[in-house]
Amino acid sequence: MVAEMLSVMVKGESDMALVGTAQNVAEALALVEREQPNVVLMDYRLPDGDGIGAVKSILERWPETHVVMLSGDAGHDLMARAIEAGCVGMLAKDRPVDELLSAIRSASRGELVFRADDMNKLLSHLRKPANPDADFLTPREIEVLQLLAEGLSTERIATDLFISVNTVRNHVSKILAKLGAHSKLEAVAIATRDKIVNIGV
Repeated sequence: MVAEMLSVMVKGESDMALVGTAQNVAEALALVEREQPNVVLMDYRLPDGDGIGAVKSILERWPETHVVMLSGDAGHDLMARAIEAGCVGMLAKDRPVDELLSAIRSASRGELVFRADDMNKLLSHLRKPANPDADFLTPREIEVLQLLAEGLSTERIATDLFISVNTVRNHVSKILAKLGAHSKLEAVAIATRDKIVNIGV
């Protein structure tokens, strides 16, 4: 029902195009391979596996894909797993349709999709221990991290800092390596937990 509702809503948006829906992990992987979508909305519960495994498979093969996890029970442990898998965000299925559509647009721009109050509650559930390499983040890397935490896209960060998009991407790659993170959202979560940046500022 959720998939059908979202399909109808997406088809009604002039700036979106629905490339297909999948009923299980196998169909999802085949669909992504065939259509190369910019954004994937992934359900956590699937008949032949869970969405976490599907996300990992997608991002291993198509790392430029932006995946937003949907779940009927967006508990903090599941949110931590989704972040660690590389999702750019996670939303409960019962969120208003406008919020889900907004999440798709944000994800398509490379922005992180999370609510500040959810992130604050999530921090203690992150499994990854503090990384000593975080102490070696440069002032510019911390600046980029803070802008990521504020939800800015790579392009917007480049504009705000008067640097190129490629330079921002290089900073992000170094940040991920130093924090031991697999995604920008995980890096923001770790940096927030370790009080390197603040969210909701």
